[in-house]
Amino acid sequence: MRPPIIGITVHVAEVAAKEGHSEWRFQVAARYAEAVSEAGGVPLLVPTHAAACRSPKDLLGAVDGLLLSGGGSIPGQYFLDHPNPSLRDTNPERYDLETELVRLAWPENVPLLGICRGHQTIAEALGGTIVPDLRRAGARNHYQTEPPTTATHQVELVRGSALAGWLGGAATVNSFHRQVVDRPPPGWRATAVSDDGWVEAIEAEDGFGLGVQFHPEWLTDRHPGFRRVFEEFVAAATRRRVSRP
Repeated sequence: MRPPIIGITVHVAEVAAKEGHSEWRFQVAARYAEAVSEAGGVPLLVPTHAAACRSPKDLLGAVDGLLLSGGGSIPGQYFLDHPNPSLRDTNPERYDLETELVRLAWPENVPLLGICRGHQTIAEALGGTIVPDLRRAGARNHYQTEPPTTATHQVELVRGSALAGWLGGAATVNSFHRQVVDRPPPGWRATAVSDDGWVEAIEAEDGFGLGVQFHPEWLTDRHPGFRRVFEEFVAAATRRRVSRP
């Protein structure tokens, strides 16, 4: 039996090419695919531009699990120039396709893993809410300047959660975000909180559904629990593959 195929969504942006024309381009850190491969899955990059892909239903038919990646580079000034920006505001093309993918995937028991922006997208797509700008909410800066392999703040993990089982009662994580989940969607619960009180992870009460605000793909060498995130995700995708007709 072949290993499970894990769809990884990629960031999309319209950019000016050096030749002078504008074009849509995809971008995603290779580390997502590396983490999936190391866990035993086959990574498959999923475009998030409607004109460049098949329907969300067709896309889901090709994968056994879905990983929603983090966002592309959004200048911090954007959040100062746009009062209370929604998650969709920062990339409408990507947001619309990803939310449709999530809303189709979850009722079909497709394992979901959301990282950073992907974590926030899952929450919103399924009925949760986010804080649109942490700085306007009076929070400290959560966008570190250190490399992603450097952990910069602690999170407390809810006893009995999957993350607590993999990482223990607390963990030190990296941080690259200006928005955050406020209220988890129905059927999900917050399972990690930052040391200044913001939601850092959500988990589904049934099935495999996990969203994390930090980037575990860069922390797998620091703690075996971060590798477990991807191993358990790939294992859930394997079970789904076996159960599919």
